[in-house]
Amino acid sequence: MDRAAGTLALPFARDALPTPTGRWVFLNAVADQTLAMLFADAELVCEQPERPAFLALERAGLAVAPAIDDAPAGRFDGAMVLLGRHRRLNEARIARAARLVRAGAPVLVAGDKMVGAASARKWVKGRLDVSGALSKHHAQLFWFAAEAAAFEDVVLARTEPAPGMAAAPGMFSADGIDAGSVLLARSIDARVTGTVADLGAGWGFLTARVLQAGRPSALTLVEAYKPALEAALENVEPLAGAVPVTGLWRDVTAEPVPGPFDWIVMNPPFHTGRAGEPELGRRFIEAAADALAPRGRLLMVANRQLPYERTLAERFADVRTHAEADGYKVIEAGGVRRGAETGRRRR
Repeated sequence: MDRAAGTLALPFARDALPTPTGRWVFLNAVADQTLAMLFADAELVCEQPERPAFLALERAGLAVAPAIDDAPAGRFDGAMVLLGRHRRLNEARIARAARLVRAGAPVLVAGDKMVGAASARKWVKGRLDVSGALSKHHAQLFWFAAEAAAFEDVVLARTEPAPGMAAAPGMFSADGIDAGSVLLARSIDARVTGTVADLGAGWGFLTARVLQAGRPSALTLVEAYKPALEAALENVEPLAGAVPVTGLWRDVTAEPVPGPFDWIVMNPPFHTGRAGEPELGRRFIEAAADALAPRGRLLMVANRQLPYERTLAERFADVRTHAEADGYKVIEAGGVRRGAETGRRRR
């Protein structure tokens, strides 16, 4: 359970706000048993564009969509917003919540202290009165009575991380191409042919490079953050020509990737929040090996410090470092090991 999400129930438990009734909306929602029980007699509609959290909400039996229409405004009786790591995205979500609910309806905002909950409260306070605030377990919560006009100037502006390509706050490297992807892009050349997949495609930089320097017959973009996937498809469309491009909103670490592919390129995530989690990259490697054709090859970039060698050796017969620079390494792997062969290798 997200500890910040748990604080959203506090105003109701302490009688600072009446028990929810009618229709409520929860932006950046997560599955939380306490909240689910609290809304037993009300309708709760959840928005969650991140695939892993979306799937958890589905499993919890909650009504969830990757995106909720902004129109018509004022159709909800209350709103909750769970803050994330991106300030501009947080502000846009708070503003959307104020527009989605009827005038004067409560909007609750919660976040861990590490994601700037205090700053968000100060930002809101500069626009209207904050009705109340509570804190618990390093998480903070505040709420206000909605006034859509107080946020009419707030929009989630697009960025241009590369010439002719659009992104937005909340996407990986939305303000500029990361050094790892730049290094990997240099290794993508005319050898990258046939059916190609970009796992964790983000806003499409590596896919665009495949179209520019490779010779793909078909491309599949796999991405867990729905807005990034939509941006990627839009960004690569002018480059695709006759090459068919497919986008899959999928959690590579938990859902199968349909193959087989001749090549896979990827810059896998290696952290959630502020903590490094090499297991994420290992799961990407496993997913890539499962999705590659018998003679398929993997091109990936990773932080030089991350211990992926064992997983790569277990799943591929041929592993080599293609390039190193700026704290990153590009790895090329082929000779996929399957099922029983992988098991023998581990023993």
